[in-house]
Amino acid sequence: MPQIRLMGSDSDDVQRTADAVVRALRSWPETRVGGVSSPVPNRRGSGCRIYIEVLADVDDDVIDVTVEREDQAAPVRERRALPAGRRRLPR
Repeated sequence: MPQIRLMGSDSDDVQRTADAVVRALRSWPETRVGGVSSPVPNRRGSGCRIYIEVLADVDDDVIDVTVEREDQAAPVRERRALPAGRRRLPR
């Protein structure tokens, strides 16, 4: 099962973040949360790691949908760094 690893130098912050991520994933109908590890101390430095097992629970009949934001600016056209042409070298 795929895993998400949350880690940081502040164990309390990692635990609060993991709790929020698990709540969000459980509320989403297309994901299934498996095991959530106990905090594992970091190998170097302070803090901890928490692993969350996640599985996408998607039916084969689901149609893929692409959503584009309307509030984004139009794409920027690519510009050259220097104008095209020859450059004369001093003699």
